[in-house]
Amino acid sequence: MILLVSFILLAALVGLTLRERENPTWPEKVLIDAFGWVQGLVYAPVQHVAEFFEDIQNIQEIYEENARLKANLNDFSSMSVQIQDLERQNRELKEVLGLKDQSGQLETVAANVVGRSPSTWNSVITLDVGTNDGIAKDMAVITANKGLVGRVFEVTPYHSKVLLITDNERIGISAKVLTENDTVPAYGIISGAKVDVAQKSDPMVEMTGIQLTADVKEGQAVVTSGLSDIFPPSLIIGKVVKVENDQLGLTKTASVEPNANLDNLEFLFVVKKSNVAQQGQ
Repeated sequence: MILLVSFILLAALVGLTLRERENPTWPEKVLIDAFGWVQGLVYAPVQHVAEFFEDIQNIQEIYEENARLKANLNDFSSMSVQIQDLERQNRELKEVLGLKDQSGQLETVAANVVGRSPSTWNSVITLDVGTNDGIAKDMAVITANKGLVGRVFEVTPYHSKVLLITDNERIGISAKVLTENDTVPAYGIISGAKVDVAQKSDPMVEMTGIQLTADVKEGQAVVTSGLSDIFPPSLIIGKVVKVENDQLGLTKTASVEPNANLDNLEFLFVVKKSNVAQQGQ
């Protein structure tokens, strides 16, 4: 270090003296060459060390920028999911407003689905309304577009359990097919059909007891008949997807695809029973 400092001082002195003269003396030339040689030895390692630390700093900056980009990507994915959920809720709320405008004589109570067990997925759901909201047993439950979901079978002050139309043991609905020929009534009973879990098929219901002479075809709508003291008339059950004679050949049986999306139930409506009775008269 002492030698290096001495060379630096000598070089500085040489530099000061050379400012006044164009041709240095031979001792000054030796000192200049010696200082340049020492400076070259010191500069190269220092330059490599400086580049090394600069590379480390660049790597750190790239790492931080990469972390920021990942965070932004996660935020974007989360925001995209939220937007899709809001769009879905917006569509459902528009349907709710449509029901209020077109419900006619139906007096309904809005409800949210708050419970559904995987073991009874096609049979039972739980709503967040009960007797304190005017709900009673055997009230019909529908979607915003009047698609039939099921009926209330158990009520507490704050909750209700609903038996879905796809239940294959306890449900029974008087229904009719809207045929082109009304001279032969196409009445029958809706009951839940078993879901083929292996084929992962959509929930279906069966309509049995249809007269053989009834002109029932695929694609025709099935609605409640109004012959029940539980379900008001003209609630949409679904559409016919298959028609065949029963095993005895005495009546027809139709497979019906439900109008309501029973795998995705959130906002529903319970039909007040007092108005059901009025419409049935």
